[in-house]
Amino acid sequence: MEKPMSAGMQMATAREVATFLRLKECAVCSLASQGKLPGFKLGESWRFDMDRIQRLFAGVPYVSKDWPDGDQGNTENGGVIIWMK
Repeated sequence: MEKPMSAGMQMATAREVATFLRLKECAVCSLASQGKLPGFKLGESWRFDMDRIQRLFAGVPYVSKDWPDGDQGNTENGGVIIWMK
């Protein structure tokens, strides 16, 4: 199933997210595969919406009705992810 992409989405690689989060690239991929970091596989590579990643770590809730249930990072409460500081 194809995932919708919004017009202003800034795609990032696992390496770029790792640099931003100051993690190893393998840690980013591991977190994404566990559903703890929102992203999706494109072939053998992980891709991330950098704006979404930045919001998650700024403590801003992310709400998306565009992404289907089961997407990495979506929760059972309608796609709302709430991060507590």
